[in-house]
Parts: sequence; C-alpha cells; structure tokens
Amino acid sequence: MSHKRPPPSSTKDREDDSLRPWLLAGAVALFVARPLLPSEGTLAGGDAVVLMLGPLLLLVAWALRAVMRCGGTARLGMVDLVVLFLVVWHGAAAWRALPNGAPRAAINAAWQLVSLAALFFIVRQLVVTAREVRAIAAVMIGLAVAMSALGYHQYFYSIPRDQARYRADPEGALKEARVAAPPGSRQRVLFEQRINSSEPMATFALTNSLAGFLVPWLLVSLGICAMAGVTRARDPLLWIPAVLCAIVTAGCLVLTKSRAGYVASAAGAAALALWTVVQGAQLSRKAMLAGGIAIGLLIAGAIGVGAIDREVLSEAGKSLGYRLQYWQATCAMIADHPWFGCGPGQFQSYYTQYMLPEASETVADPHNFLLEVCATAGLPSGLALLAVIVLVGRRLLWPGPASLAEDSTKANYIYIGAASGFLLAWALGPLATVPLGVPALAGGLASAALAVGGLAPWVRRGTLTAGVLAVAAAALLINLLAGGGINFAGVAGSLWLLAALCLASTERVRPLHIAGSAALFAVAVGLAIGFYLQTYGPVLACNAELDLADVDSSHAESHLQAAAAADPQSAEPRKRLAMLEWEHWRSFPSPAAFERWTAALDDAVRLDPHAAPLAELKGDICLEAYQSTHQAEPLMMAVAAYRRAVNLYPNSGALHAKLAVALAEEGEQATAADEARVALQLDALTPHADQKLPGEMRERLQTLAEAPN
Repeated sequence: MSHKRPPPSSTKDREDDSLRPWLLAGAVALFVARPLLPSEGTLAGGDAVVLMLGPLLLLVAWALRAVMRCGGTARLGMVDLVVLFLVVWHGAAAWRALPNGAPRAAINAAWQLVSLAALFFIVRQLVVTAREVRAIAAVMIGLAVAMSALGYHQYFYSIPRDQARYRADPEGALKEARVAAPPGSRQRVLFEQRINSSEPMATFALTNSLAGFLVPWLLVSLGICAMAGVTRARDPLLWIPAVLCAIVTAGCLVLTKSRAGYVASAAGAAALALWTVVQGAQLSRKAMLAGGIAIGLLIAGAIGVGAIDREVLSEAGKSLGYRLQYWQATCAMIADHPWFGCGPGQFQSYYTQYMLPEASETVADPHNFLLEVCATAGLPSGLALLAVIVLVGRRLLWPGPASLAEDSTKANYIYIGAASGFLLAWALGPLATVPLGVPALAGGLASAALAVGGLAPWVRRGTLTAGVLAVAAAALLINLLAGGGINFAGVAGSLWLLAALCLASTERVRPLHIAGSAALFAVAVGLAIGFYLQTYGPVLACNAELDLADVDSSHAESHLQAAAAADPQSAEPRKRLAMLEWEHWRSFPSPAAFERWTAALDDAVRLDPHAAPLAELKGDICLEAYQSTHQAEPLMMAVAAYRRAVNLYPNSGALHAKLAVALAEEGEQATAADEARVALQLDALTPHADQKLPGEMRERLQTLAEAPN
C-alpha cells in the first residue's frame, strides 16, 4: 500500500503555502528591476547576468517546494511545449553560432530567453487569485508612471541642460562623455545628433524602447476604466486613479515621438472601445466628450512644448522607408540562413553584409520582432513564436475552467516585491553601463508609490479580465512590428508577463505528482548550474578585471590578461589588450611589439569574426604603421584587413575608399581605380550626410579613378 501524500489540487491548498507569495514577490521584483537598467546594449553586462540568474533560482525554489510537498499543482499545456521548442531551437542556433560568430553574445542571448521563459512559467504557477493579477498590473502601471516622471525630468530639465553645456563647451562635453570625435568626423556628427535630440529615454538607451514599455501599461490603465464601464462601477476610486495614470503615461509617450507607439496605442484603444461595447457597456456621451477633450488637451500641450511638430508627420514616410530598408536586408539574411539564422546576438555583425547602400545606419535589430527572431534563430523559431501568440489567443477565446480565486487576502507581498525591484536595480548600478542613481531611485519609488496607492481600491474591489491584458499584449506586439525590441529584456519582459497573466486567468490547474516535480527540480538545478558555469561566473569575473584595468592603469595589461582568462568567450578584453599593445608599439616601435599587437587583435577577431569595425581597425592601424616605417609587411596586412572589412560591409563607401588608398600605396593602380570608382558610386547613393566621404578623400578618389592603368 502506498503512503504517499496526494498532491494538493485545490486553490486553498496552494494559498496555505507560506513560501508561494514570497516566490511571487521575487518574480515581481525581477520584472520591475529589468526596465530600470538599460537592456538594449551588450548582453555581457553584469546587471544582465545577475537578473538572468534570478528566474532560474525561483524555478529551483518552486520545484523544490513541489518536491517537499510530494507533488502539487501546475498550469501545463500545449503552450509550454511550444515555448520549450522555442527555447531549445534558440539554444541550438546559439550553439551553431559559437565556432563562427561572437560566442559570448550568442551564449548570453540564449540564456536570456531561457531566463524569460522561466519567469513566464513561474508566474503562471504562482498566481492563484484575481487580486494578485490586479496587484501585479497596478505595480507595472506604477512603474510606467515612474518611467514617465523620469522622462518628463529629462525632457524639461536634463536634456536642455546638457544641450546648453555642449553649446558652451563642446570639447569639454565630449571629454566628459569619453568620446573621441574630432571636428568634422562622423563620430562628432553622431554625437551632436544624439545630444540635440529632445526625446526622453528614461532608463532605456533608446527612446523607442521607452515607448515600447509604456504602450501596454497605458492600455491596461485604459482597460481599468473600460472595466468600470462594463461593470457600471459607481465608485470613482475604482477608475479615477487609472485615468490619472493613463494621462501621465500618455503624455510621456507623446514626448517620445515614437510613431510605432502612437499607432499601437491608437489600435489598442480602439480595440478596448470595441471590446467594451461587445461586453454590453454603453459609451455615454459624457464619457466620449471627456475622452475627446483629454486627447485634445494632450495633443495641444504636446504641440505647445514642441513635442509634436511638423516633422512628426512629414518624416513618417522617411521613417517607414528606413524600416523597409532594414526589412529588405533582413529578408535576404533569412534567405541565406533559413534554419538557424545567423545566431542569437549576431544580428548587427551580419547586417552589414546585407545593408543597402542608401540605408541610414548599422542597426542592432531590424525593428520588427518576427523578422528579428527568424534572422537570429531561424524560421522554425519564428513559427514557434507565432504559435505561442496563437495559443494564448485561442485560450482567451476558449478558456478552461476558472482557476483564479477571488478572496480577501492582501497582496502586500507583491508591493514589497515591487519596492525590492527598485532597490535591486539600484544595487546593481555599479555593474550596469548606466546605473540607477539615488535621485532617480527616490523619484521613481515616490511616483510609483503614488500610482500604486491610488490604484489600491481597484486592486481590492475592482475587476480585470484576460481580455484587457490580451489587448495590451497585442498593442505591444504592434509596436514591436515597427519599433523592434523583442530581444531587449526591459521591453520584452512586459510581453512575457502579460502572456503569463492571461494564461493564469484562463488555464486549468492540473495535478503535478512527485515524479514530475522531481524531474522539474532536476531540470531547474541543471539550468542554474549551467548558467552559472557558462555565463554568470565568467562574465562577472571578466567584468571585475576590466573595471580594475580602468582604475589601475599601471597594471592594466595584467588585469586585461586575467579578464581574458576568466572569460574565454569574450572578445572585449582582447580588444582592449590589442589597443594597449598598439600604444606600446607607438611608444617603443619594434617588430616584436608589432607582432604582439597583431596577435592580440587576431585573438579578438577570432571571437568576433563578422565585425567589420574590427577589420577596419586593423587596416587603419596597419596603414598607420606602414606610413611610419615604410615596411612592406604592415601595408600588405592593411590591404588584407580592408579587403576583409569590405567583404563584411560591401556597401560601405568609406571602406572601399580606404581599400583604394591602401592598394594605391601598394602599387596596384588598376585595382585601386576600381575600388575608388565603387567608393564614389556608393558615396553618391547615400543620402546621409554623416556617411558622406570627406571632401579631401573624395578628391583623392577622383584622381585614382581617372588615373590611366
């Protein structure tokens, strides 16, 4: 006879578990912390790996809890199998990219998806009451309000201040920003474009990312108001705070000038209005008039402060044209790599091989979530992502038995988790590229606390259906279709959270027996150990040595060598070692020093072989060495490096121009003339001033192109 304890199956059994609420608080902390630190840059940052470890530890704790209880309950369905396939295929694409791509970026990108999928899974398991869903929604709305407050501060104070500083002392501003940009250089033009931009970014590195984060939570705020209309709630405390949050968030969204954000928000608002009517609510004339007045005042205020101007509309066609260029190049990339893509984290390096001559910039993503997934992990991954979207939508149309209870339990642990998320982001500041400062922490906490406090009556007595969450997720997907950011955890996290909450509201709870719990625990432990060995330990150890190299210049070389040893998959310490060896050669030129430099740079190229800038850098330095020594070997190396750079970025006029000059120095006049003509043709095709060849270079190319063979 078996004496095993039967698995708990009721909601009350799960509520009695004292550990569950705090695991849910930990998940909320991670969802709050990620947008508070930039996620658009390299995945190698220390803050990224710490936040990626959190979901894996939560998964271990949840599975261990089930094992200790001799089983439990879980929400499991077809969507889990599809997400598992997406994660596995994405990992296989990263594995294929290791020998021929940038391995550190591939490894970290693969683990980031594992981390987000784990967080998606764990939230679905831990949410057991409708009040918890509303509390999490309120927290994220509060975070959107905090981001908006920071955006207002940037737009009205810090951005004008920085612009005034640059106008008063350009060289000092460049030095403070640690940017080497001589007058007339492309770097100077790009820096000036960036500093003259008035769009707020809050804690993100791109204004489109801020817009992408704001869109879904603006829609949830509007959905609260719509639900009040559907239920005919007469208590103004159930909807007025949501209106105020929506106004604050919408105002900041307008300041971003994100056309994708505008379209996504308008589509989501229209869907909410239609859904409200379908649910039987009556749109009163007073409500419609009040909404029209609010929109009119918002637009008038934006025009008054200059946030909306003629360029917002007149440049829309140009912006769409740029995206069509990105998408055309990306489709060519997918055609060449249909099964596994170019590899997670590899898009920007590969993009230059397909970039059109008239394209505006070397983008980090194609500004379309589906194309990005297909380009980096293959068509099967893109189909799997579409399948996840379809399965979530299907569950909304044909929900299972209700699995969420409506009870009187307080949700204070969720608020504690949210506050902990702010503190976690602040604590990780030293590891981040742009830390969350104390003023931003205090202001963000205060703004979020006001918003969450205002929404507290709605959390206790209001309603929120899965339909509202689905509309918010759909609006975010519309934004991602043109704005991009599916691989930015600060933006994509909202999509995974909304999907998890939708499914938690509609999926059936199933028994999870001891064998299944033990298997999940073993998988979770294996993932946590694998992540620690592959990413967490090497990245943090490498970053620590890189930081020491910055502050301890007298021992920089030993610190950089230690960083390279700590993370064999990272090109960054090797790039820095190469530059250090080059400085040594310039100070004490010798064949041995030059050989050390080339060996160091070749080691960096080995770990980032598709990066055209690295090949260009090698060509520039070898050409400089030739001009100093007049030895043949550096010139031959310069020509080879420029040829490699041209292969990696065939539509770059600047690279063809450099190759033409190096070939002319080598005496290859006919080939130099061909390259000069190509450079001049590409220069004529590009409409972008920052990509035009300098006048002196253009004249030299004309001479080379017209010279007799």
